[in-house]
Amino acid sequence: MNVRVIYLDIMRPFAESVLQGGNVRNGPSANEEWIYNSPIHSNVEAKLRQLLVKLGDEERILGIQVCAYKDGEVVIDTAAGMLGRYDPRPVQPDSLFPVFSVSKGITAGMLHWLVDKGKLKFEETISNIWPEFGAHGKDQIKVHHVLNHTSGLHNAMAGISKEDPLLMSDWDECLNRIASSIPETEPGREQLYHFISFGWLCGGIMEHASGKKFQEILNEAIVCPLNIEGEMYIGIPPGVESRLATLTVDMQDVNLLSTNANRPELPSSFQPSDIIQSLRTVPALFNLLNIRRAIIPAANGHCSARALARYYAALATGGVIPPSNALHSSEPPLGSHPHIPRFPSLKKRSKKKANIIGRVDPRKGRTKKDSDKDYVRIPSKVTTSTNSGATSSTGYLNGNVNQHQEDNKISKMFENPKVHDAFLGLGEYEHLVLPEGKFGLGFRRFSSSDGSLTSFGHSGMGGSTGFCDIKHNFAIAVTLNKMSLGSVTKRIVELVCTELNIPVPIDFEIAGERGADIQKVLGKAVIN
Repeated sequence: MNVRVIYLDIMRPFAESVLQGGNVRNGPSANEEWIYNSPIHSNVEAKLRQLLVKLGDEERILGIQVCAYKDGEVVIDTAAGMLGRYDPRPVQPDSLFPVFSVSKGITAGMLHWLVDKGKLKFEETISNIWPEFGAHGKDQIKVHHVLNHTSGLHNAMAGISKEDPLLMSDWDECLNRIASSIPETEPGREQLYHFISFGWLCGGIMEHASGKKFQEILNEAIVCPLNIEGEMYIGIPPGVESRLATLTVDMQDVNLLSTNANRPELPSSFQPSDIIQSLRTVPALFNLLNIRRAIIPAANGHCSARALARYYAALATGGVIPPSNALHSSEPPLGSHPHIPRFPSLKKRSKKKANIIGRVDPRKGRTKKDSDKDYVRIPSKVTTSTNSGATSSTGYLNGNVNQHQEDNKISKMFENPKVHDAFLGLGEYEHLVLPEGKFGLGFRRFSSSDGSLTSFGHSGMGGSTGFCDIKHNFAIAVTLNKMSLGSVTKRIVELVCTELNIPVPIDFEIAGERGADIQKVLGKAVIN
């Protein structure tokens, strides 16, 4: 597969397990190393770690990261568990988790950034900037219809995973298919969740409006300003494989979801029975390297919780970049990885040199050299970017895209003082969203038990989530690799919000150990 694998890194935990009598796979209570040894930032983090150990002993958690900001400061930054069912290496703060629809919140932020920069307007007709999109009666669909899930293209590309799963890795073909798709409802009339089409719709709009590749926009709008290089991707580049968590499913939770009740707010191709089937099959598909490298902006984000929480901490303040000292709460420091790893020459190495690659430091279990340099570059077709020259077929520039000299000057991601209203579809943006709908412009709106509408974000299938509360200047991210209906995430969010005196969003309220009504309540988290 043209990937260099350092087998010692993979085998080491298993060897340790044998030598230590199986301690690596003991429950969290009996394994002091189950929670990553990072500083405890607050009393709420200490209580959270106790909850994580309890959930780990109950086998509800395989691997997890939780990070939270309050008033611009990190109050939680915890990693625990293993990278995968067959990968007992410990989860670390810089591990990359697949977060599914959490990606939509990142994609939405990119589109808002282009609007803020004057490259695009919410009320612009998409076919004006993407002429091919106007085919088959789509000439009346506007940008805000896509963001608000009211474009009528909720079922577009819905069968792609059954037809040809690897087709999702062909970015240009997916955009072509979206452009030739046929809407099912009139724009703006009905809000139906665009579970897979949302990403390609937004991606096509952004590329045609800006003249830049999707990956370039992600880097320029979010990654570089926030200094989260190497820890937020939509489609990973070669060279980060050693930090990837792999997915499995909590079937105990999934089997409790009723397959009988229809959900009118969901497309016909994404009803509960389809969700259950996806939970059983999607992990195997999204563990494939080809899929993980694909640009699927609705479902293929890979990030650490600390990068995701920093993103939402910035959104909570209208785009103000959190203090830089918040970056160094754990090792390795956030932003210390190269966003696009550099690779050795493609020239063949001598056997003498090849034998020393991947040497392990016995004290830390890591290679002495930067592990990113131990991968062999995968040759790829080079295309021409309208903006920056040579770009690989994955959309990454063949060079260093990080403009650090410019990053230091950035203190705010958005200039619009009413950007929160834009995120939520309030005030002067209210006419752009469906009244009483669950979505604003790209973000899921979370109502609190006190009736306020100050929280927004996006959750993903299986339980990962990221959101913020504007009123309380609070942001949280949870990434996990044992997919469930969200019961673990709900317990974490409830604990953290309660301890910090922040209203718990209704979507995350629970009662008891497993929730008041797991079919009605927990079933919502899986599709947010």
